[in-house]
Amino acid sequence: MANEIGTTLVNSITSSTFDVGNMAKVLAEAEVAGPTSILDRNRDKTNTELNALTYLQSNISAFKTYVTDLSNPETFSKYSVSSSNESLISGTATGSVTNGSYQIEARQLAQANTQVANKVYSSTADSIATGTLSISVAGSQHDITIDGTNNTLEGLQRTINNGDYGVNASVINTGNGYQLMFTSKETGAANQMQISGIADIDVNGLTTTSVAQDAVMVINGLSVTSTKNTFDEVIPGMSIDLKSAQPGVVNTLSVSQDTSSMVETVQSFVEVYNQLDTILDELGSYEELTSDQVEDEAYQYWGDLAGSSVLRQVRSELQSSISGVIDELGSSYNSLSMIGLSIDRDGVMEVDESKLQSVAAQGLDYLKNVFARGGSSDDPLVNVLGGNDRTQTGSYELEISQVATRATSSSTATLDTDERVAGGQVFDQEAMLILEDGSFDLNGTTINFAAGSYADSAGLLAYMQGQIDSAITGAGGANGDYLIDYDTTQSRFEITAADTKGAIDLTNVVGLSNQGFTQTNYSGEQLVNLTAGSFDVAVNGSDVTTFNMAAGDYTLSEIASYMQSSLNGSPELQSAGSSVSVTADNGELSIISSRYGTSSKVEISNVSGLTELSLLAGSETGQNVDGKIYTESGSLNLGAYVDGSDGRRINISNYAPAEELRGLQFEVLGGVFDDGDGDATDGDAGSTSLASRGTITFVQGFASRLEEAITNIFEADNGLVTQRIESLNSKNEDYDAKQEKLDARYETLLLKYQLQFSALQSILSSAEQTRSYLSQTFSNSSDS
Repeated sequence: MANEIGTTLVNSITSSTFDVGNMAKVLAEAEVAGPTSILDRNRDKTNTELNALTYLQSNISAFKTYVTDLSNPETFSKYSVSSSNESLISGTATGSVTNGSYQIEARQLAQANTQVANKVYSSTADSIATGTLSISVAGSQHDITIDGTNNTLEGLQRTINNGDYGVNASVINTGNGYQLMFTSKETGAANQMQISGIADIDVNGLTTTSVAQDAVMVINGLSVTSTKNTFDEVIPGMSIDLKSAQPGVVNTLSVSQDTSSMVETVQSFVEVYNQLDTILDELGSYEELTSDQVEDEAYQYWGDLAGSSVLRQVRSELQSSISGVIDELGSSYNSLSMIGLSIDRDGVMEVDESKLQSVAAQGLDYLKNVFARGGSSDDPLVNVLGGNDRTQTGSYELEISQVATRATSSSTATLDTDERVAGGQVFDQEAMLILEDGSFDLNGTTINFAAGSYADSAGLLAYMQGQIDSAITGAGGANGDYLIDYDTTQSRFEITAADTKGAIDLTNVVGLSNQGFTQTNYSGEQLVNLTAGSFDVAVNGSDVTTFNMAAGDYTLSEIASYMQSSLNGSPELQSAGSSVSVTADNGELSIISSRYGTSSKVEISNVSGLTELSLLAGSETGQNVDGKIYTESGSLNLGAYVDGSDGRRINISNYAPAEELRGLQFEVLGGVFDDGDGDATDGDAGSTSLASRGTITFVQGFASRLEEAITNIFEADNGLVTQRIESLNSKNEDYDAKQEKLDARYETLLLKYQLQFSALQSILSSAEQTRSYLSQTFSNSSDS
């Protein structure tokens, strides 16, 4: 720098001119060069470490996604469902489901009700009779005014389809004219339609082309129904779809834990762990790179954290979190080595695949316990659902003062002495019209039936009614004492005692299996002579829906079944995700919310008619579970931590006073115990007594420990890497401040030298002028 300045100065003086800007710049830079060089070296060193730590952070964050997956207990609840005939039946695991095989017979698919108006029209623009068309579906009646604005086939079709009447209308071209077709929007036996009110339909009638019916399957010998062809939670944690009906054919639906997928997940974790270990090695390497490697991006951070105490501590934290054993686990599978994972002397994790698969085959719970956060309870009705990184490992005593209940509205029905006998559901609509030689004894009188085939149910019923009347009158009775009918909404044959005829018993039943009478003996169920009526109901905060029921003689179980299907099929309950179960037991009708806790509500209002059910307007609410859980430091009241949508579930917050329990989640599914309050109900509202419900044990698996270690390393305030990154960023801020000072000093020096050289330039210029003057003067004197 000195030689450069000297050369520039000599040349400038020699030529009697100065490059003022360049000379000032060179001298100013020379004065700040030393401090700037030191500052640049420090900044480069700091940024090298900072970039390397950021690179480390991004890779550990990517690794954490695998760890988080393994620390979640639900990861180990993967199930596969296979069917022996996928074209008939299939299944999907929706949650935790019990392994096993289920023998399933797909007897009947759910159908909507379809009725076709018999009157044939020549054109879609033909006029239809005016008046009020009444459509009743699933207990709800709708009246449609037909006038000059819509009294054509197309006009009525648009009116119906643009409204919310529970049906769709279609105009069908049969080739011989046009007919109106009505189809219920929903499938299921409860969606049978009744359409009347205008002459075109009342005079010419309707033909039923599809009977409203529920889907029916038999699972391990038990018959179950659904309004749709999907059965949810018949087997908890699984959805079953009927695709085709084939009565008499049994299919196998097999459920098993998806062990192969889980083994692959663990293997992926090992692979990613080893990739991270390689990255740690490279960051801390002292090995010199070749010239080619220096230019290779793959070696960009090579050795940038060599000798770093932060890197050593990070590696130590990760390794210690997956070492040792989990003492709280009751099985021998309490360490990584016991499930086939080990770490060699170079830090590489290895998998004994056969050992891992063997453990998985014994049950994924073993792998879940080793990896995930979770827990267990020695009470079979207490489930530990999980926790988070704040939940501390340990065992905690649980006591319950009340269990969660569902909102229930109950009423006592007025039962008649007359009874009804019903056969089972008829699944084959064609076979039911074929009568075999058979008989039964009706209250001791033998009724015989001859074999025969019938075109429709009306013809079959007329023959059977004639046989009953003939036998009963011959025994001293009268025609019509006992009436046989086919209930299309429930797909079954029924025999009902006429008024005052009392009890019914069917014994010695033979040859009537096509008609659903497959047992030898049947006892009647008392009737309710129901008055037509309705009531409004809201469930769990849903919008109000109206239930309607026509007058008639029903058994209480028929009323309960119809009411449950109608309410659960209503748009109001479905849109709110609410549902009820309706039960009939010992003359009592109960409407029960499917939800538990104080969010469980059944609100009945505007009761009209239905007097025999003794329904009362009012609101019923469920209760939440309550009690205490104990830690070494004290106890925690559970009531404040009940889940808002499920009163059986406890979610202890991250701010609970009992630090050990923060994040813990569990549920109390019920239980019978003496709560000591002197009434007949245990664990009821207002109980103050505490009943022991055993011990809850919470465990942090190795993946959960890893997740916690990573979280702590990068914790916002106190994380090891976070603090170091903040320190380096602070250094860069200091360097920026020092750079500003150097820049200011440089500007000051630059101005100083510019002024000095400008003055020198002025002196030299004046001297040059004097020299030129003297040279010219002496030259002139010599010439003269």
